[in-house]
Amino acid sequence: MKLHFFQFGARRHGRFRRLGNVLGLIAISMVVCAPVLAETGKQGEILVIGTGTIVEGNTARAREAAISDALIRGVEEYLARRLGSQGMANNFPRLIQEVIPKAREVVGNFNILAAEEVDKYYKVLVRLKINDTVMEEKFREIGLIETEGPPVRVLFLVSQVELPSGEASYWWRDPEGYTALTPTELGLHRAFEERGFQPINRMLKVPEVTYLPEMKVLDLTDVDALRWGRAFSAEVVIYGRCAISERKEVFVSLTALDVAREFIIDQADHTGLVDESSEGVVQTMQRVIDEIASNLSPSILRALSALEAKVSRLEIAIKGLKSFRDFRTLRDFLEREVEGVKSVRQTKVKGNMISIMVEYSGDEDAFLEKVLRHEKLPFPVDVIRTEEGETVFNIR
Repeated sequence: MKLHFFQFGARRHGRFRRLGNVLGLIAISMVVCAPVLAETGKQGEILVIGTGTIVEGNTARAREAAISDALIRGVEEYLARRLGSQGMANNFPRLIQEVIPKAREVVGNFNILAAEEVDKYYKVLVRLKINDTVMEEKFREIGLIETEGPPVRVLFLVSQVELPSGEASYWWRDPEGYTALTPTELGLHRAFEERGFQPINRMLKVPEVTYLPEMKVLDLTDVDALRWGRAFSAEVVIYGRCAISERKEVFVSLTALDVAREFIIDQADHTGLVDESSEGVVQTMQRVIDEIASNLSPSILRALSALEAKVSRLEIAIKGLKSFRDFRTLRDFLEREVEGVKSVRQTKVKGNMISIMVEYSGDEDAFLEKVLRHEKLPFPVDVIRTEEGETVFNIR
């Protein structure tokens, strides 16, 4: 593309004009870049404004309060950038109790750039830098949760009960009925999705399994809740009930189960009273569910991270493959579709049998459970345990 300049006057004026154009472009680029430079400053520095209230003319105390406020705001800003919304939500109780109140301990240094009295307030502009080493130590002390990898698949088995009539809505009574999600389920999906989980939409596909009568009762046992979890390939099952009384009181009680290891992770309940002047039953229900999710989600993630920490090396022999293409298909399935698999490596070939080494976060039983119940398993597989303790995948 050619740029055409119109000359008015002497050639010298044209040269000045061209120089002016260059300088103008430089100036524009500086203006465009300036906000970025102002926002980020030097690496790791944060710019904040703190406020203190002047009481009985005591500006010294107000100044100290403003500095403390600025340091707290700076730590909050650092945590928000470092952890993101999900990290903040999943660690919120410990952050506000054990990290943010001790802001001075994690601030490496700070400078007051400006100060001003405004009416009854004293305001300071502070530039600060967080001591990353101290902050990491704080994270270790509080057992900070940082989620990596695919989101946790969670299945909800939570009934909605109207009191005192006892009228109950719960989808597992008729799993093939494709009934719509109740307000309770919608609230649970929203609360846990915001915290980084993957709620299973039980309406998309109903597993083709045998439903025992005890799996269809209102109040499920742990055993039957786990059966539903395995049927839907869930990592976590949350079951319980949401009761709504005629006095417009909402009570929610939930239990979280680890499907692979078959144990209770945590339990929580909370009650909320509908304030008819500002919210309805559904809003109260969402508020109560959010409160419980704030307590349950950290417990769930800590339980699963403890499982992730244990990486097992599983030796598996594969028998019955018709071609190397079939082997690649099975290997790709294990690596891409089975959650917790770190790697799959071929170790040896003997006759019609190929041996592999699978690195998996968890124990062998959990791995086999996930593989055999996975909806994308490319071939029918029988698992055989030999007398020598070898695990064999027999492709049918």
